[in-house]
Parts: sequence; structure tokens; C-alpha cells
Amino acid sequence: MSQALDDLKGDLRDLFVGERTVGDSFPAPIAFVATNAFVGIGAAAVVAVVVGALVAAWRIRKGQQVVYALGGIAAIAFAAFLALRSGRAESYFLPGIVGAVLAGAAATISVVVGKPLAAYSSWFLRRWPMEWYFRDDVRPAYTVVTVVWAGYFFARGAIQLLLFNRGQPELLAVAKLSTSWPLIVPIVIGTYLWGNHKLHTLGGPNVDEFTAAESPPFVGGQRGF
Repeated sequence: MSQALDDLKGDLRDLFVGERTVGDSFPAPIAFVATNAFVGIGAAAVVAVVVGALVAAWRIRKGQQVVYALGGIAAIAFAAFLALRSGRAESYFLPGIVGAVLAGAAATISVVVGKPLAAYSSWFLRRWPMEWYFRDDVRPAYTVVTVVWAGYFFARGAIQLLLFNRGQPELLAVAKLSTSWPLIVPIVIGTYLWGNHKLHTLGGPNVDEFTAAESPPFVGGQRGF
């Protein structure tokens, strides 16, 4: 358990100091909702884009890749455009709602076809052999984690969709922020530890044993997830 926690530290660090941290998504919606409440939707759209640009400039100044910064500005500008076009402040949050539902659907489909998204996420970070992830004595660990994340995305999307239909942009902002890093962090920790434990109980090879084409019984005990 101690080793698993040590391995997890780097992954959690990326949420807050990586190319695009979870904190980057906070300022713009807060600025949008606050400005809309006191001034109106037009000014709120402008303020949100300006705040997004300032966050992007800060990230670039810290040496992060420009593509992440520009992507963030584009997402904020599109959300602001939807709000202006519809005349409804809650439309600002529509891309996030759609994104959550699509992420949940993608995770669910990946489980159904036997290619859990958690395996691809791990491969992107670890670059372990792709074939290892889809062994019958490895894949179930990534499947259970993917199921949990699918539930999270669907729940997040459903809560925000309910508030969207009720026309409550202030509560939408609260829901968006409260289901971001305050909730993501314990889910990351929980699924990491659970998946790692599941991986150890399946009796499959660790990556080194797999790469060396060793035969069972395996030592297992894969470090990381």
C-alpha cells in the first residue's frame, strides 16, 4: 500500500502542476457567473474570455506548451458564444455537460468491447507494452477502474443537465467546480489503489516478466498502475 501511494504522488502532481491543471478551469466560469449576475450576459462573455486569456498567458509564461493555452481559450470562447447566441447564461456550461456525457459513453463502450479506457490512459502515461494491458489476467483491473470513471462522468453530466434545464447558472457553476478537483482527487486515489490491488490479485505477470516472455507462475507485483 505504501509503495502504491508513493507511485500515485507523481500522477496527482500532474493534476496541479502539469501542462494543464485542474485549477485552470476555475477562474473563467466564476468570472462569467459573477459578471452575469451584476452586469449581464454580454459583459460576462467578454470577462470570461479575458480571464481565460490571462490564465493562458500565465501558463505560457511558466513555460507550458502554447497549444494547451490556446485550447483553453478556444473552449471558453465557444462557451461564451453559446451563451450569447442563446441568450441563456446556463448555455455557457453546455460544452462541459456534453463532454461529461460523451466521456461516460466512451468509457462504457470501451468496457463493452473489452478495451477499457483506463488501460489507454495508463499506456499514454507509462508507455508499457499495449499487449500487456489486454491480457485476461491484467485487463479486469483496468475494467473496474473504467466502470467507476464512467459512473463519475455520467453523474456529473446528469447533475449539470438538471440544473441547465432549470435555468440555474449559479448552481451550475457550483456543480461544475465541486465535481472537478475536490471530487476528482479522491476518485483518482481510490481507483488507483483499488485497481492496483485488483492487478495484484489477478496473478498475471508484471511488465518486466511480460517483456521477458516468462512463464507462470509469475511474481507479479506490478509497480504503478
